[in-house]
Amino acid sequence: MSEKSISAAEWQVMRVVWAHSGSTSNYIIRTLQEGFDWQPATIKTLLGRLRKKGYLEMEKIETTYHYRPLMSEEAHLNEQIRLLLDSMCSTKHAYLVQEILQAGQFSQKDLVAIENRAREQKKLAPERVACHCLKGQCTCGCHR
Repeated sequence: MSEKSISAAEWQVMRVVWAHSGSTSNYIIRTLQEGFDWQPATIKTLLGRLRKKGYLEMEKIETTYHYRPLMSEEAHLNEQIRLLLDSMCSTKHAYLVQEILQAGQFSQKDLVAIENRAREQKKLAPERVACHCLKGQCTCGCHR
């Protein structure tokens, strides 16, 4: 698992590799050029950065380079979620979920799954979430 964050452009490269593990650099370049005005050299630079950060492995087969992710998309998303939650006041986690529900796009099936998860979480939820921030680090009012 990589500890280094990735840029928005690197994220776009990873999305191609996650969707098509073992892709050639030419495939990745063609795919990204359909949606972005990026030069091949830019995409190759992004591939190199992702390798250095530990997100990709590269294998040369004859004269062609193939790229595979070193972590799954789900593992990366879970890592990003954990980093975000750990960087904010725990009393604001519900706000984050509400904003995601407002901003995101969800199917009926997705919303049923979210409802079911919330129902299960509610059984174990405390009356109030404790703030674990340092004094002066948040605005939740728990440190007055």
